[in-house]
Amino acid sequence: MGVLADMPPLERGVVRLLRQWCDGEAGRIAVAEEFTAILGPEVAAIEVNHLAHLLSLMVQMGRRPLMRHHTACTCLGGDESAFAQMVAAATAGDREDAMAFALTMLPPDVAYEAVLTAGYVGRATLDIIHKLSAYPSIHGNSSAHPTTRH
Repeated sequence: MGVLADMPPLERGVVRLLRQWCDGEAGRIAVAEEFTAILGPEVAAIEVNHLAHLLSLMVQMGRRPLMRHHTACTCLGGDESAFAQMVAAATAGDREDAMAFALTMLPPDVAYEAVLTAGYVGRATLDIIHKLSAYPSIHGNSSAHPTTRH
């Protein structure tokens, strides 16, 4: 469908989180540790719970299995793109567009809850991106853009 590097930072970031979270326990622990290092333990606990809830809705309540690429893959899949666009629209306060993307993946009764939660996830992701941009040494990066390799 596309290339991850061509996406804006927010969308690229949430695709990375989706992939890492869905990789299993080690991926979820890594996400939680990253959130804690950047946001602090209290805020991180709240934001990790939002992410866990959103991804639980996507994976367990979806119309079909959520398709995703390997964590390090540079490609972008259709479901990943729809997920990222839903989060971006919800973060921007455009609930109608966010619902349109959500409804491609979720039944209507679940889509609304996913859009509400996606706004929280998007704002937390933007906060992390901004903190990494302002203070690259927080995470050992010189860039807020995650690098991926096949």
